[in-house]
Amino acid sequence: MKTYSMEKIRNIALVGPHGVGKTSLADSMLHVTKKVGRKGNVDDGSSVFDYLEEEIERKQSVTASLAWTEFEGTKFNIIDTPGVDDFRGDVHAALRVVEGIMFVVKADDGFEVASENLWNLVRKSHLSTMIVVNRMHREQADWRAVMNGLKDRVEGVAPLQLPIGNGESFEGVIDLITLKAYKSTGDESVEIDMPADMADAVEEAREMLMDAAASADDDLTEKYLEELTLSEEDVIAGLKKGTLEGTVYPVYFTDAEQEVGVRALLRSANNLFPSSFHRTRSEMTGTRAGMDEEASFTPSADGPTVALAFKRQYEAQGGDVTWMRVFSGSFKSGDTLDCGDGRSNERIGQLNMIVGKNKEKIEEVTAGDIVVASKLKSTHTGTTLASGVDFCFLPIVYAVPTSADAITPVTSGEEDKMAAGLNKLIDEDPTFKLIHQPHLSQSLLATQGEIHTNFILDKLKRQTGVVVERKRPRIDFKETVRGTAEKQGRHKKQSGGRGQFGDVHLRMEPRKRGEGFEFADEVVGGVVPTKFIPAVEKGCIETLKDGLIAGYQMVDVRCALFFGSYHNVDSSEAAFKMAASKCLKAMADEETAKLRPVILEPIMSVRIVVPQVYMGDVMGDVSTRRGAIQGSETDGPYQVVTANIPEDELYQYATSLRSFTQGTGIFTMEFSHYAEVPGDVQKRLVAEHKKTQTAEE
Repeated sequence: MKTYSMEKIRNIALVGPHGVGKTSLADSMLHVTKKVGRKGNVDDGSSVFDYLEEEIERKQSVTASLAWTEFEGTKFNIIDTPGVDDFRGDVHAALRVVEGIMFVVKADDGFEVASENLWNLVRKSHLSTMIVVNRMHREQADWRAVMNGLKDRVEGVAPLQLPIGNGESFEGVIDLITLKAYKSTGDESVEIDMPADMADAVEEAREMLMDAAASADDDLTEKYLEELTLSEEDVIAGLKKGTLEGTVYPVYFTDAEQEVGVRALLRSANNLFPSSFHRTRSEMTGTRAGMDEEASFTPSADGPTVALAFKRQYEAQGGDVTWMRVFSGSFKSGDTLDCGDGRSNERIGQLNMIVGKNKEKIEEVTAGDIVVASKLKSTHTGTTLASGVDFCFLPIVYAVPTSADAITPVTSGEEDKMAAGLNKLIDEDPTFKLIHQPHLSQSLLATQGEIHTNFILDKLKRQTGVVVERKRPRIDFKETVRGTAEKQGRHKKQSGGRGQFGDVHLRMEPRKRGEGFEFADEVVGGVVPTKFIPAVEKGCIETLKDGLIAGYQMVDVRCALFFGSYHNVDSSEAAFKMAASKCLKAMADEETAKLRPVILEPIMSVRIVVPQVYMGDVMGDVSTRRGAIQGSETDGPYQVVTANIPEDELYQYATSLRSFTQGTGIFTMEFSHYAEVPGDVQKRLVAEHKKTQTAEE
């Protein structure tokens, strides 16, 4: 296979919300460059990129896919990323290994709220980005509305084209740099006269283009202010600089289904996007292998080998495969590289370049390229592989899961098999977690949403045969007290031979929230021997772990041992431990009025982004969930609401939010603090606990 220099490699990711036509655009790129003989199609299951069984069934991408092609002497590695929120982890990974992004929006819907969320993620990457307005053949396509929306939401928009026609009449584009018009005719474009009725639109868009190009360079800004125009060479220079620095965003118009504008898009990507060589111009920062100590190195084609494994995938026929981006140096099949954990190494197996599911075997991969390796044993998603330098990339940061279910296998005894299967899937998809909570007797499957959960469990069933039952998870409530009470606890047992005797007087009082448990020894005069006091403390800790009123751990309390008695023969550590337990339980039953026990619930800080039209619905929904609005602000056509909402009220919130906002609402959440539950909720929780205890008895 042909080897490409770093200057002749473009690594690009197609990013955008679901339904904008990213996969169709990627398929078109392969077809117009003659990498494939027949254009793949998502609808009939022939797409090169959506080739998994579940993707063909759903007619949507659920994982990133990779293919390469050549255009005008340059190799393009194309990563098609999923648009559904639930599968956005592959977007995070892809942005770590590419130099350029094609951000795709709909010609018939423009910059949606889902686009906004992804755009913020893209901008944090500071990568060169083009905006591709796709689906121009759609009946409702309106490029003017799209451009107005982009101008309102994105600073630095630079239209390099204007479309000729809208909807079914879309037939070509006007190049705003050369001021020439081109009509698409099959595989080629032919120059035509510029439509007379577009003169005003061209003048306005050309001015936007020059403004953006001039803003990228101080000398160009000065020249533009003096001469009120820029030459073609000046515009190109400004665009290259602004695109490279991530401050200018060229805009293109395409229709992937008809393959109009695809060649022009690739040509611009070749000219404006940085090559993989661009990364060798500055140091890369990370850590030393297996350590927190900062480290850096300067990559080069003939320098030390450094690669990042950014995706793992299980294939039924070929086993595990790992996608790797080579940042520096090169390696071959059979080479051994050090893993970033500082403890293990990896012998490289078979190497392949891939086009969807089809593999092309290679013997060596060089700097700047993306390769797939088979059956690596010590390499996981995010692993750095290196040789000749002590370096490890920082971890890939994924979105925090927003949905959780308690899961158990339908067939008893398959708990270990379920856990092993899910842990293997986590190696492929680090955006979900399996959380074991022994204190709540449950295992949680925390995912990015309902679609993600169903996908994971379906995949688990196919690969392992384990069928899982989902339940609403138990919330990690806590108990505490607001008052102070004292009580005696005595454990006395005589049944022949040596007996058991322990006698304690305990005082329980509240501590400030978050201060945890404290045990105090206030015994005077040796009424409780020193050797038994640790047993009293242990008895308190173990009893409070199971709670006193509702079965939840009691926190932020102080237990003081201030009096007691013992027997020279019958007293023991076990007896005093039992006495402490009896004392606390009796205190909860008999001194409730003084102790005033309360249940605490976890409160989540939630950030919700919705179109302004749904603001009232969001406010009302937050109120029904016992939430408290913390603030709101306008962000263009969207409203950003922050609220504190009990975790117990957020079960399947992602599904609910999407439902009443017609799929436009998005949210993130994180733990904030614990707060007392309302009285009616506490009564319910206590009653449920007593009912459970009765059933167990």
